[in-house]
Amino acid sequence: MGNLEPTASELRAWFQNLLVLCDRTVFAVATHEPHKQAAVLGVLTRNAKMIVHGALDQAGALYTPLCLTLAAACRRVGVVPGEREWLSVIKNVFRLEGQLREVAGSVTWPVGTPASIFKEQLDEALINAGVTDRPTILDSHNRQLALGLAVNWGLRFLVAYALEMKLPASDTTAKAQDLGWVRQAMEHAKHAA
Repeated sequence: MGNLEPTASELRAWFQNLLVLCDRTVFAVATHEPHKQAAVLGVLTRNAKMIVHGALDQAGALYTPLCLTLAAACRRVGVVPGEREWLSVIKNVFRLEGQLREVAGSVTWPVGTPASIFKEQLDEALINAGVTDRPTILDSHNRQLALGLAVNWGLRFLVAYALEMKLPASDTTAKAQDLGWVRQAMEHAKHAA
């Protein structure tokens, strides 16, 4: 694959800005650490349920709950995806797209799209992490691991979802870094690959 590092760097910076925005707004409803953690958990569970119950759409309806879920999950597990992780995300999505093109028409059941496959993985990880309204059989340690996996699958779902959306291009003069912006960044990476 070509030079994907600039896109990975852009996505890393975008996500760090998202984390700061969440820290200063939805996670900042309290000043004491236990209350902040409760706010993070509240944001996580509310938005994780929306994702698990939400259907894959073409208009980007899952974008906001996905961003809030990812930010809250990152704060709960104490990770911030760096450039290396974003590079892995981009490569994984492009690889899966290629593999699905190769098998198109040769399988006897609907395989789905990269976004649908990553959403299934994300949904299962969120359920296993115990942050939805569905039961989990995992203990607290394994729930934490499942939440880490939810971050992994969620980042991949975000990128694949952006690529599959039927959205107009973002207004580059407005500098809005929304789902359309993620799509543009990924389209640029495709051309560089």
